[in-house]
Amino acid sequence: MKVQKIIKHLDQQTQVLFNNTSWVLIGNVVRSGLVVLKGIIIARGLGVELYGTFAIIAAFAGSIQQFFNFTMSSSIIKFGAAYLTNKENYRFAALIKGGYYLAAIVAVVSTLIIICLTFLVYDVFLEKPGLEMFILAYALISSTLFLDNISTTILRLYFRFKETAYINIGTTAFDVLVIGIVIYFNPNNFTYFFFALIFSRLIASLCLNGVTFFIVKKDIQPYINAPLSILKQDKKEILSFTVANSGSRAIKTFINNGDVLLLGALLGPAPVAFYNIAKKLAYMILIFIDPLTNTIFPQFSLLISERKFSDIRMMIKKVSKIILGPALLFVVVVYFLREYIVLFTFGEQYIEATIPLIYLAINAVIGGVLFWNVPLILSLGMAKFRLIINIIGLIIGGGVAYFSIPIYGTIGAAIGLLIANGIVTITFSIVSYSKLNKTKI
Repeated sequence: MKVQKIIKHLDQQTQVLFNNTSWVLIGNVVRSGLVVLKGIIIARGLGVELYGTFAIIAAFAGSIQQFFNFTMSSSIIKFGAAYLTNKENYRFAALIKGGYYLAAIVAVVSTLIIICLTFLVYDVFLEKPGLEMFILAYALISSTLFLDNISTTILRLYFRFKETAYINIGTTAFDVLVIGIVIYFNPNNFTYFFFALIFSRLIASLCLNGVTFFIVKKDIQPYINAPLSILKQDKKEILSFTVANSGSRAIKTFINNGDVLLLGALLGPAPVAFYNIAKKLAYMILIFIDPLTNTIFPQFSLLISERKFSDIRMMIKKVSKIILGPALLFVVVVYFLREYIVLFTFGEQYIEATIPLIYLAINAVIGGVLFWNVPLILSLGMAKFRLIINIIGLIIGGGVAYFSIPIYGTIGAAIGLLIANGIVTITFSIVSYSKLNKTKI
């Protein structure tokens, strides 16, 4: 009841945000709880060394895939929102079709690149021989995420957050069930674990794309034959935005995964395991923030296409104030209870995860309070600016991490990540909000 009273006193757009977020939040909390459970099962079942090895493989393949991730998820929201507002359904259908085509191409290309790089730089990150096929298998199944991103984007743009929540909960529960059963009967077995991981992810991808097709086919099917040439007048702008945004996402991925790769290259799998556990625990606050990020981007895009800039400014102020208090409380709780949290969740073998935990928690809180900065940057069409700042953050933060890890271990990696994300997040927030303030409408 108190939550409903608070929402009633908010402005209209903030109410819309929280109403849309409610389903995403429910789905995200349940799904994230299942993901945490899966992480605990995997970490305890594989042990420190094997879990650290898996974390390195995931970071290696994920970083390369994001580098080549020229999909059009954000472009579909930004330009699709304008097409839907102007009732240009043919253009919208062509945009979606182009997104799927590009996602399929990039999935193949990125997998081939991973195959090549695996045999070139394998020894840099992994000391244990014979894991090449695991990397390739992980890359192959992870490439389905390119298509999944397009389907998820369509559901977000249509504000089908309820359906998205059901899909995410169902597929994640299945994932936990399959992996949990396999690890329970085959602990410390890397091969069986990977088979379970691949199978569950394949089923999840088929479910998401299949459900998305049936949900939106009535709206899109009449225009499915719209040629891509219908986007000719917007082609240059769409391509420029897509390339710049994809580059930014690639750099952001290197910022968030590069710390893991550096630890693996400099110190080995065990420190990676401890660091990865700390990262999972610190980023738990984003369980409640990610739904806001997912719902606010299409809302920003629609409001900007309608030139309702004052509504955006008011929404940002109120949402940030609401998040600030719980975010600071989260840091305090993590600081004083970090040992208990690690022992209770992942066990005594991962107690060294407490060392970088507080730095990673501060990093997560900064991103959480200023969650709106990237959606606003993209909605304002500042993709090139985003790319430049991400590169600067990567260079400075990566340099700090590289020289700090040999001396401070996991703390050095956490400090490097904090500096990189701090530069990016704070700069984005100041510049995007300043630009919004200069618009008087």
